[in-house]
Amino acid sequence: MSVTDHVAEVELCLLEVERLVNSHMLHGSESLCKLLRYLADHALKHPGVGLKEYQIATEVFGRPADFDPHLDSLVRVQAGRLRSKLSEYYVSEGTEDLIVVELPKGTYTLGFRNATTATRTISHSHDIEQTTAAPQTHKASLLTISLAVLLGIAIFIVAGLLLTRNSNPAGSANVGERAPAAFRVFWQRFIAGPEEPWVIFSNGAFVGRPETGLRYFNPAQDSRQAILDYYTGVGEVLAVYDLDHVFGQLHREIRVKRGSLFSLDDAQNNNLIFVGSPAEPLPSPAAPLFCARAPGADA
Repeated sequence: MSVTDHVAEVELCLLEVERLVNSHMLHGSESLCKLLRYLADHALKHPGVGLKEYQIATEVFGRPADFDPHLDSLVRVQAGRLRSKLSEYYVSEGTEDLIVVELPKGTYTLGFRNATTATRTISHSHDIEQTTAAPQTHKASLLTISLAVLLGIAIFIVAGLLLTRNSNPAGSANVGERAPAAFRVFWQRFIAGPEEPWVIFSNGAFVGRPETGLRYFNPAQDSRQAILDYYTGVGEVLAVYDLDHVFGQLHREIRVKRGSLFSLDDAQNNNLIFVGSPAEPLPSPAAPLFCARAPGADA
């Protein structure tokens, strides 16, 4: 490389430093601009010669001669801030710059390199990612809202079923509608007892809020006081509806209870029908739909 070429490169590097100093990214940060000029001057005049933290502290930031880098982290903090500002600049204002100024981690030696096509491509890709992030976030928000609406509908359906049973002692079946013989055979032990059978449906333990998003409770990181246990799946709601219809045909009422409210007294004193998934908190491992007689009932 000729002396002329070297001088030209130095001039380009100094121009890039001045462009950085006058950029919006470093505007108003006198300490960072001072540090950048100092590091650039040293790197261009003494290539390959490293800088000590003590030297920067005393010559740039005016620290006294007894400065101890183990007790004062000023230089490390300011260098970290400058490093972040340089990275941000080249993915925003400096995407078209021909020279890239870098401050590698673990060193105070400023680096200069020619901006390559690949570098500019990466910078533009970053902009594209930021532009497309908003629509993706919007889609996620719509999905969360849709889930909350479906869960809310499920709650209203369950509430409607409870109200229907209270207002219609014969169940949800139409007057005069007869249940198939197979239904009567299958459910005979549940309609012959003195008390109405209980339908226990599973309901997951969620945390969060419907408007911002719900997720399953994680005992390793969530407080039990934050649990929302009044949500259940649409499948469970439809199963309860069908059972209500069947028992209405059999001229028998059913009583509905959430799995999280189930107690041992319920198991001892009532005939039970469990509805739900093994993944949800049921009183015991269960298939998606199974029935059980209360303890002590005839086999």
